Amino acid sequence: MARVSDQLKGMGMGGLFLALFGGFWMVAALNDQTFVWIATCVLLPCSLLVIRSISILLTARQARSIEPPITAEDAAQARGIGRQFGLVFMLEFGLIAVAANLLAHYHRMDWILPAIALIVGAHFLPLARVFHYSLYYFTGGIEIAASLGIGWGMRAHPAAAEAVLGLVMGLSLWLTALILMVQASWMSRAAGVPRG
Repeated sequence: MARVSDQLKGMGMGGLFLALFGGFWMVAALNDQTFVWIATCVLLPCSLLVIRSISILLTARQARSIEPPITAEDAAQARGIGRQFGLVFMLEFGLIAVAANLLAHYHRMDWILPAIALIVGAHFLPLARVFHYSLYYFTGGIEIAASLGIGWGMRAHPAAAEAVLGLVMGLSLWLTALILMVQASWMSRAAGVPRG
């Protein structure tokens, strides 16, 4: 069983990634809006999610202070998870680069954003297994379906498709971050972790 501090640290880091990348997708959705809309709809929620993620990371540090020392087995398990995450992350970015370049080469710029969304959604499937976090299966499934459905269904209107896809991707990442943060709060409370 994973240590509470490690689980909370993973949730805090996951929250940071989800908040920031969700913000990037929301900017794609609102790219033709004024700064006020972007600040209100992207900067404010993204900032709040980042602050809460940092709070979870601080709670993880508090949890570590009341846990027994890390064993060699715990350290090896954490390194293994880190390596697997790094591999999935590098593969994701490599596939995005290849897809974007191929689509640009064949003058299919309208499919670049849906392809990126498809790859982002697909990368959650191995992450669900790596982190033993089944919510990522749901997030990945929603994003894969959205990228294919919106990309194909709105192919005659690529600008609108980009906005809708950005909105769906951003909201799905932020919703996942919120659920993760609520679960982290429950976990820390159940483990009796003092607030830092």
